[in-house]
Amino acid sequence: MNSSRFCAVQVKLELGHRAQVRKKPTVEGFTHDWMVFVRGPEHSNIQHFVEKVVFHLHDSFPRPKRVCKDPPYKVEESGYAGFILPIEVYFKNKVRNAVLSISLHIPIKFFRFLL
Repeated sequence: MNSSRFCAVQVKLELGHRAQVRKKPTVEGFTHDWMVFVRGPEHSNIQHFVEKVVFHLHDSFPRPKRVCKDPPYKVEESGYAGFILPIEVYFKNKVRNAVLSISLHIPIKFFRFLL
């Protein structure tokens, strides 16, 4: 096999979340508004490399499987407790399927001390 036909591409991703305490809980009892995201560092464009990002929310959320095929790759919700949020990043790759699986812990109680 001729290795000169293959090349490697390094794609840097920034994964994060933020939460804000609501002034007043919702009727459902949600105390925080939060957002989770996958993006390029310094908001660089990653859409040429990323096919889609799948966020697997806790089963208590409506539509717990959220698929973002276009930027911004993010989910915004309200809640009252922390949970583990599995994230799958699917890359555009014609040679083989490339998927990055990540689990992000969203510790809602922690945010009370940050804000």
